[in-house]
Amino acid sequence: MLLNVPVAEFSGFSTVPMNIGKVNNKGVEFAISTTNTWGDFTWNNRFNISANRNEVKNLGGVDEMITTSESVTFITKVGEPIGNYYTLVTDGVFANQAEIDNSKNPDKSQRKYAYVSGAKPGDFRFKDMDGNMEIDENDRTITGNYMPKFTYGFSTELKYKWFDLSIALQGVQGNKIANIFRRYIDNMEGGNNCQVDALDRWQSESNPGSGYVVRANRSATGMNGTTSTWHIEDGSYMRIKNITFGYTLPKSLLTNVGISRARVYFSTQNPFTFTKYSGYNPEVNMKGGSLTPGIDYGTYPLSKSFVFGLNVTF
Repeated sequence: MLLNVPVAEFSGFSTVPMNIGKVNNKGVEFAISTTNTWGDFTWNNRFNISANRNEVKNLGGVDEMITTSESVTFITKVGEPIGNYYTLVTDGVFANQAEIDNSKNPDKSQRKYAYVSGAKPGDFRFKDMDGNMEIDENDRTITGNYMPKFTYGFSTELKYKWFDLSIALQGVQGNKIANIFRRYIDNMEGGNNCQVDALDRWQSESNPGSGYVVRANRSATGMNGTTSTWHIEDGSYMRIKNITFGYTLPKSLLTNVGISRARVYFSTQNPFTFTKYSGYNPEVNMKGGSLTPGIDYGTYPLSKSFVFGLNVTF
């Protein structure tokens, strides 16, 4: 692997490219196609699916490399895939002052939730990963990877006499995306428009909302602004790439007008995307590099198109 290795900045550089390390890739691809004809009816299908797994075997003498892009931390570690997200894990929000006070209990064994410096009711709780019941950078853990478990595609074409219909779709399954755009459109600070989950925000001890959305607060307190699993989302999707429906006029209607073939059709591109991802487009890798993949910093939405057409051959 050719990697940018961190070096002492007094050298004038922050990293230097070095040909170090080893990574193992294993994958499988499968494709199948069918053609079926019954009289005037024809049906063609094509399907493909592929999967790849990568595992870091050697990093030139170190066990791990921690890299950062757009305040998202990644870890590339021996025995793990390249570029895992390395973040805190959210645990809902502090519902009331009693939970805040409990997190400050000098007897850490009596704490229900880990202490978060500066937190107030309605701010994020986080899971304590190192066992000291205080949240800091040592509580970061691997929280996903941009590499999908598998990708797939499917297309089908149906023809019956003068009618034809084709549909094509593709998708990925099992990947994660660092939706850093949420830092602006969903931070409850009021500086930008918000997503609809703002309706489920913590408002008071008697109205805690869903228990997973922080309070409205012009200046973030606690560690609400720290990159965490709140930013890491499921990037799985299935997208209908194209639907085309056409009708070819019978030749008997064209003979007397000097036209050998005429077809009228309707076609649409990207009409539907099925996903749980809250960003504009789950098919994204706007920021980052080989060690810092899968950062969405506000990718422009994918456009749809609807076309009516006429093909004429003289």
